[in-house]
Parts: sequence; structure tokens; C-alpha cells
Amino acid sequence: MVNTKEIGGYFGLALEKKATVSTDVVALNDARNCLRYIIKAFEIKEIYLPYYTCPVVWQAVQKENCKIHFYHIDKNFMPIDDLPQDAFILYTNYFGICAKNVKELALKYKNLIIDNAQAFYMPKYGIASFNSIRKFFAVSDGAFLESDKKLDEEFEQDTSYQRFSHLLKRADVSANFGYGDFQENEIALENEPIKKMSNLTLTLYKSFDTDYAKKKRLENFNFLSVLSSKNELEIELDKDDVPMVYPFLFRDEKLRQKLIKNKIYVAQYWSSMPQEYEEGIFQKYILPLPIDQRYSKDDMERILEVING
Repeated sequence: MVNTKEIGGYFGLALEKKATVSTDVVALNDARNCLRYIIKAFEIKEIYLPYYTCPVVWQAVQKENCKIHFYHIDKNFMPIDDLPQDAFILYTNYFGICAKNVKELALKYKNLIIDNAQAFYMPKYGIASFNSIRKFFAVSDGAFLESDKKLDEEFEQDTSYQRFSHLLKRADVSANFGYGDFQENEIALENEPIKKMSNLTLTLYKSFDTDYAKKKRLENFNFLSVLSSKNELEIELDKDDVPMVYPFLFRDEKLRQKLIKNKIYVAQYWSSMPQEYEEGIFQKYILPLPIDQRYSKDDMERILEVING
């Protein structure tokens, strides 16, 4: 007898379907494996990467035995130097505010790849692009890839129930209580091969109101834009920009800890870098202020009170 739908037993998750997934995308287990997929699909032997990016990006490229050339960016997040016209180039859509840069670079370079891990809503430009669901919604993994070339290879399907403890602990107790599990999940993902997205992640994603999340992010970002007079970054959103955070570049080494002390958690991107380049300033002083769909105008006012207090 063929496998059929299970009937009876205990209840599983019952979630309303709100979001849809295009049939053109490849749903994989995480963003770094989207990049590995792209390298395989286009048979890339050498690639240009931004110096200012997450180290897991470098590691993903190295796993595919692909040679890396690094490039630096300026204060507007654009490459400082012209790159070879026919080279494969990865560009990071920083903080989800670089749509204008993406569009300009896509016209200039024929083999451009866009890392939209911080720009979930950005449409495809270049030969391929990929995002990260967990940076925008409450899942432990998952990413969507759009590519001009696709592999015939069939990948194993991931399972992710074992990586949800940090999300459950945050909902039940606090973010601090689940932070250790969150770190363990990050480490676990480092060694995951390319896999298809898990059923759990895909099911949860389809239950999210992505339109509402987009609306709230833009509202909160615009509210925090009152900080523009203090922010060293000049930010003007494109119609395709939906930010992950409000990046606040302010040279006060004590402000990050002040925010964290007040339970406003701000990450630091990424590893320590020399400050003779803009990346070193970005890494040390950019405060990625939370603006996502969990937060209201009152929450944004609290952030401003702590910064200005």
C-alpha cells in the first residue's frame, strides 16, 4: 500500500496560510548554501567578495574550492574600485537599504550576484540573488534563491524541529534565556550541506503576514529617521528598499552597551576590521536598531529616549 495521509493521533501545528512561494524560487536550508548552489550552477572558479561581509560567506565559497578576491566599499556601500567586467561579483545589499546600488551595479556587471540576506523583499537583479528568512521572521533557518541557472541535482530535504528551542524559549521565558540555544543553532548551521528547505520552516513561512511585516518595518524605519541629523550615514530609501534594521552610525563607544543594558539588543556586523577603510568604522560604530514587525511606535520612542537620554 502506498504512503497516505496520516489520520488520527495527536494534533500537529494548525497554521493559516498567508504567504505564497513562487514556483521560480529554489527553497534551501540557509543563505550560505544558496551561494554554494550558485557557484555550482555557474561553475564559478573565482569570485569577488566584499571585505565587509559575514565570515560564513567566505567559508561557503571556500567549501566549493572557489578562489576569492576581496574588494572594499565606500561610505555609500559601493565598491571603491572598478572590478573586472566579466568577473563573478557578489554584492551585499547592506541592511536592506542598498537597492539603488544593486540596480546601478546590475547595469555595470554582467555576472553580478546579490546577497539579499538583509533585504528579504528585494526583487531579483543580476544573474542570481538569495535572501534569509530567519533574519526577518521567526524560523530557525531557510532561504529563497532566484537564479538564471538551476542544478539538476536532487538535494536531501532538511529537518529543522531540533533547531527551534531558542524560539520556543524566547516565547515562553525571555530572549536571554534562549540565547545559548540561538548560538548553538548558528554553529549547527555552519556545517550543514546544501539541502532543500524543511517542511516545518516552509509551513511556518507560509503562515506569516509578509505584507504586514513589510508595512511595519517601513513605518518604524521612517519613525527612527529623526536620527538622521546625528547619523553619519546618508540614507534615502529606494521604492524597493525594505530595511532589516535602522543602521545608525554614531561614534560613541558606550552607546551600544547603553542600549543593551536597557534591553534593546543590537548586533555588531561583523568581525573586527582595520579602520583605515570605511568597513572598520562601520563594524565598530554602526548600531543596527530593531525596526521589525514585533515593535510599535511606543517601542521606537523608547529607543530614541535611550539614545537621546
